[in-house]
Amino acid sequence: MLILGIETATPWGSIALFENDAAIFELSLKAGKGAGEYLLSLLGGYMKKTGYLLADVDLIAVGTGPGSYTGIRVGLAAVKGLAEGIQKPVFGISTLRIIAENARYAPVDFIVSVMDARREEVYAAIYRTKDNQIQELESPQVMAVSDLAHRLPEISGWQSPKGYKSVMICGDGSKLYQPKWEQHSIIIGPPDWDRPLAGKAAQIAFQEWVPDRQYPIEDLQPCYLRRVEAEIRLEERLHAINNDSHGG
Repeated sequence: MLILGIETATPWGSIALFENDAAIFELSLKAGKGAGEYLLSLLGGYMKKTGYLLADVDLIAVGTGPGSYTGIRVGLAAVKGLAEGIQKPVFGISTLRIIAENARYAPVDFIVSVMDARREEVYAAIYRTKDNQIQELESPQVMAVSDLAHRLPEISGWQSPKGYKSVMICGDGSKLYQPKWEQHSIIIGPPDWDRPLAGKAAQIAFQEWVPDRQYPIEDLQPCYLRRVEAEIRLEERLHAINNDSHGG
């Protein structure tokens, strides 16, 4: 099975082509804004170098967010257009799940994926690992850093009579708020495991895609988790103007 992986939700844009779970090519680029879009513009050329056509792809695996609103929107729009053009299915995967895939073979009991959401908040999801398999324990959500820090001892069973369970935290939020996590003896994943790579998306799709199941393109939806920052600021300004008018 030829799988095209695409991830554009973070500053680390990434594209990859895998045959089953083996890489043919994988590229990632950190460029602030627009990295994913730039890599997508190179996709045709890299496909040509491999000897494959885009029409040869059997499945497209794409990260659905959370992360950059623009990155997610542009990436999913490109994937939908490509999928409709070549008439191939799309497998959407949470960007937090893609981050967790980095730690699939780590000797830990739980993986917590965290991405900086600003304002002392993170996008977070919690996964259980067993026999090198990853199972979602708590779905992606927005959490205050302090709330998640207090939640971690409960997950690990720290100071629990039932025994301690090891927890690893990955994603850019793991380094940004590292002192918070280390207070609870949480293992900090290595920097390379903070990135949601397209190759990991392809590997997840190879493991979890069900061939006989239908994956309608209209079911592919972005996972923003909260409104765009610009919308929040606009609402705050309108609220302030409304208060001023009533006060006047």
